[in-house]
Amino acid sequence: MRKANFIVAGVFIAFAIAIIAISLGYPPSNHGVPGPGMFPIIIASLIIFSAVVLIIATLKMKESQNTKVDLTSKNVVNVYITMAGLVVYFLLLPNVGFITTTTIMLVLYIKWFSKRPWWKCILISILFTLAIFFLFGSVLNVPMRYGFLI
Repeated sequence: MRKANFIVAGVFIAFAIAIIAISLGYPPSNHGVPGPGMFPIIIASLIIFSAVVLIIATLKMKESQNTKVDLTSKNVVNVYITMAGLVVYFLLLPNVGFITTTTIMLVLYIKWFSKRPWWKCILISILFTLAIFFLFGSVLNVPMRYGFLI
């Protein structure tokens, strides 16, 4: 577990540093209004802070708590499936469109993890996707990328 914690903390620190480096290239704040790089920098800083806390907690960890990590357990396999689904989602999103891609992804994830009836999965997915679409598209005026299916 110790080795895994150090690896995870290192990966997250490297990821956060990359996000900060990219965010520093965004336009600065304008007349007291935060620029587009502020939020990613705050989140990346919190990621670094969390990784440092993980490293400190791991260094203080008693030997009895140092257990082996099973990379083939059911919970870990669910994480692999989720990550693979997100990769497919991000690959399809620009071409297929936000509403279609997000609705399909949510239906599959809700069905996989909750075992609800199909009609509930579809209803929840459609309502959630439309709420996010209208929140960002209408209220926040964030342009949503359209694909050939919306």
